[in-house]
Amino acid sequence: MDNYRSDEWDAHLQHASTVVPPYLMGTGVVTPEDGHSRPVSPPHTHPDAMLAWCYRGTVWVYLQDTMWRLAPGQGVWIPAGTPHTSRHERDSIGCYTYIPDHALVAPVSEISRVLVPRAVQEMLLHLGINDMPDALRIRIQSVLIEMVQQPAAEVADGWGEVPLPVDDRVRTLAQTVLADPGDPRSAAELCAAHGLHERMVARVFGHDVGMTFGQWRTGVRMTLAARLIVDGTPIGVAAHRCGYATTSAFSAAFRERFGMTPRQHIARVAADSAHHLYWR
Repeated sequence: MDNYRSDEWDAHLQHASTVVPPYLMGTGVVTPEDGHSRPVSPPHTHPDAMLAWCYRGTVWVYLQDTMWRLAPGQGVWIPAGTPHTSRHERDSIGCYTYIPDHALVAPVSEISRVLVPRAVQEMLLHLGINDMPDALRIRIQSVLIEMVQQPAAEVADGWGEVPLPVDDRVRTLAQTVLADPGDPRSAAELCAAHGLHERMVARVFGHDVGMTFGQWRTGVRMTLAARLIVDGTPIGVAAHRCGYATTSAFSAAFRERFGMTPRQHIARVAADSAHHLYWR
């Protein structure tokens, strides 16, 4: 989870556009050498719509009230003027494509997910490191914008959207859960450890994320679980890391969350063409 308070989100930085006319887009790349396990920058906005997408590893995109986990080939559209930041896990590469409103096929007015085909990924990176005539570059950019704004193909559930409470009183509690979803302590014990009253925590989570603290904590655990088992972690090991004493209890929680067992989820992702096309 990001380490920024509500007032820091409210005082977010406003970056200038990085797209220079007559060009239609620009893409920034954050590599492992640029750092990991920390926000790339404080909360900030851009005057252009931004497509945040993962080229390798795992990229987390944060808004004040939500965070998204992106695997390779997955992206999230962020409207112009929307405060955000991001974090990359070790050895990950995250990319950020900026497109001014006038160059978009359709306005980007809400947060939405998108699959970024591998061919598009490579061309976006190619444009960033190779010289070519302006007319050719602009034609390629125009086609790429059309491709990334195509309606999203159906993808497997469990993309990793996690709503976040914005109330600073429960901020450290939420950070504790996100840092260690498998923490065996009960909700009451966690609240007590942070000097919080359970009723206050319940009110905040109900207001900010529309669910109980227990439901939210289970969602965090299941987001981690889906990633672990797809990455090849044995189901029993994933269950333990997510705080479940038995595989059966874990499987029941997983089925309630995703509508299928962990093994069915693994099989579905393995059969998903998106997984084969984009996973690195």
